[in-house]
Amino acid sequence: MLVVSYIFMTTAPLRLRTPLFVIPIAMCISMFEEPFDSAVTGCVAGLLLDTAQGTLIGLSGIILLWCCLISSLLFHFFMRRHIFNIIMLNAAAVLGQGLIHYFFYYAIWEYDLSGKIFTNEFIPVMIYTEIAVIPFFFIVRFLVKKFGVIVESYIEEKSDDIVRE
Repeated sequence: MLVVSYIFMTTAPLRLRTPLFVIPIAMCISMFEEPFDSAVTGCVAGLLLDTAQGTLIGLSGIILLWCCLISSLLFHFFMRRHIFNIIMLNAAAVLGQGLIHYFFYYAIWEYDLSGKIFTNEFIPVMIYTEIAVIPFFFIVRFLVKKFGVIVESYIEEKSDDIVRE
């Protein structure tokens, strides 16, 4: 899914701003995976995002590594795997990645039109990326249920027939 979204992001001739499909896919995958696997997924997704955007290699990799790791830990220990939870965590990841990207590429150098770039480029991309998490959640959940690891649990029943001395 990451490779297909990367190909779409780099070759799609859309008139609108192209959403960063790699972020919601990585966040949805991290929702169902173990922390180490989700950290690796976030790093790979960040590197794909950096090459798709033509930015410094590694910045988005580090950001998405931590976002996916924290997301996986939250879903592993505290949160339920529900669509509203992934929408909120994806919004935090998209906002964090977008603001860090904007700060290091535009705001720190005090470009004259940096505010216009933020409102015309970054905000629409963030909104489209946030909307894209909804179909990806259902696709990833279906794939995990269909092809994921089956976890079996056994419940031992109490029996009065067993005599212990």
